[in-house]
Amino acid sequence: MLKQLFLPCGLLTAVLFAFLLPTGGIFVTENSGVKILVCIIFLVSGYQTGEKALSLDKNLFSLFLTAALISLFLAPLIGLALSKLLNLPLPLATGLIIISTVPPTISSGVVITEVSRGNGVLALFLTVSLNLLGIITMPFMLNFCLHAAGPLDIDQNSLLIKMVFFVLLPFIIGKTVRHFSKKQSISPYWSFVNSSCVILVVYASMSTSKAAFSGLSFTDYLFILSVVSLIHILLLLINYQAGRLLKLCPADHKALVFVTSQKTLAVGLAVLANVQFDTGTAIIVCLMFHFFQLFCDSFLAAYLQKRCKVL
Repeated sequence: MLKQLFLPCGLLTAVLFAFLLPTGGIFVTENSGVKILVCIIFLVSGYQTGEKALSLDKNLFSLFLTAALISLFLAPLIGLALSKLLNLPLPLATGLIIISTVPPTISSGVVITEVSRGNGVLALFLTVSLNLLGIITMPFMLNFCLHAAGPLDIDQNSLLIKMVFFVLLPFIIGKTVRHFSKKQSISPYWSFVNSSCVILVVYASMSTSKAAFSGLSFTDYLFILSVVSLIHILLLLINYQAGRLLKLCPADHKALVFVTSQKTLAVGLAVLANVQFDTGTAIIVCLMFHFFQLFCDSFLAAYLQKRCKVL
């Protein structure tokens, strides 16, 4: 229970402290603290990623290809389409496109898949492989979608280099350390280190954008929640239908649905920390998407678990 509540409660605390005591967060941001924290997040994520056997066959390739197309290519286009359809202000459209473009969550997709009695090994494979592939595809999809959303361009080559340096390289180093340590299991407390870094990144990012948050009304927040909810529910439905078309077994079907429908807050924050334009309220969209997917998928996984027990 503590592990499940630590990150959500910590994120709420970070938001509160960003409004009341923003000085610490501003200090962290101005001294490259956010980039250092992002490196630690993926260093720990790589160390946490173990090696589990997974049978390789043509069905696995079809499943991975489907997951990649939905998560890394279709999802950004959905975010772009909704931002244009709803005529979102540029900062909100930016946040929506960024969170739609990033790969799946580092850990919660696997945990929720296992809670629902899905294939946890497959969920781990999809999570790692889509995150590695996403480092390459994300800068180009971001550049395309942000340019289409408004007069906004990013240096995609520069972003790719930064994502490799701040995300991929730390992950590989952590994974290499885990491999040579030959540890079959590691302390669960490492997840708290990871979550703490995410909380500090949110605190620092929000502290520097305090004015942007206070400029939104309660109605604005409800509107943002409605938009991010719509995207996540659409992804759940698309992945559910894709699993049916692939004729997956129930356990594999759950892995596809939960992992491919989620988006990682950590990579979203890494992108926001490495772009040159003012992200403003974009971080609000990323945070609200994260909270909604945790709440929605946890509820759905608990329902599926109880259904398995009945059957």
